[in-house]
Amino acid sequence: MSDAPTAICFDMDGVLVQSEDHWVSVQRDHILPTVAPDDDIPLSAITGRDYTEVYPDIAAEYDVDVSREEYERLFEEAGERIYRDHATLLSGAHDLLADLSAAGVPLALTTSAPWDWIDVIDERFDLLAHFDAAVSAQDVDGPGKPEPDIYERGASELGVDPAACWAVEDSTAGARAAVRAGMTTVGFRGDGDETDLSMVNHLADDADDLRALWLGE
Repeated sequence: MSDAPTAICFDMDGVLVQSEDHWVSVQRDHILPTVAPDDDIPLSAITGRDYTEVYPDIAAEYDVDVSREEYERLFEEAGERIYRDHATLLSGAHDLLADLSAAGVPLALTTSAPWDWIDVIDERFDLLAHFDAAVSAQDVDGPGKPEPDIYERGASELGVDPAACWAVEDSTAGARAAVRAGMTTVGFRGDGDETDLSMVNHLADDADDLRALWLGE
């Protein structure tokens, strides 16, 4: 077995929790057309970011038809449905996380999702039991992804230097955040999309790829 990493921070959506297809659909077909019916806002403008931070940027660039409160309500209602009824857990996630813990690797969940959504996922899949720390964007005083604050907080919660930590991310914003924090970053392409992950150190498609990368199996 290869040397296990010192510590690992996992993003949730698009990595451990397979929700991105549902998010893409609801954002493309409902949320963004409602927010700016006369403009074509690209999904890349919001993917991987804390939805509570995005509205000022959208409003500055596009002709929006809703208030910030309405914008956030659209996301909150969609999130409740997606995580309660549609999201699935990455195949092999429980075994991978359990084996990393058994190998003595501290683990943190570092996600832009609010705690309401994290709690729904935990109720369904008992995900948090595997983690030594969990950090939502709600817990961070500074800006969300793509800024490094959430990953710096995750490393701090684990008691390690960010430079000694690995991160797993599926979005451009998230990968930039982890790289800016100084972490060795794995770009996860579980849904096979073409998101720009050119800044990462490694790429992985599934739990088996992550296992081979870290546990040499």
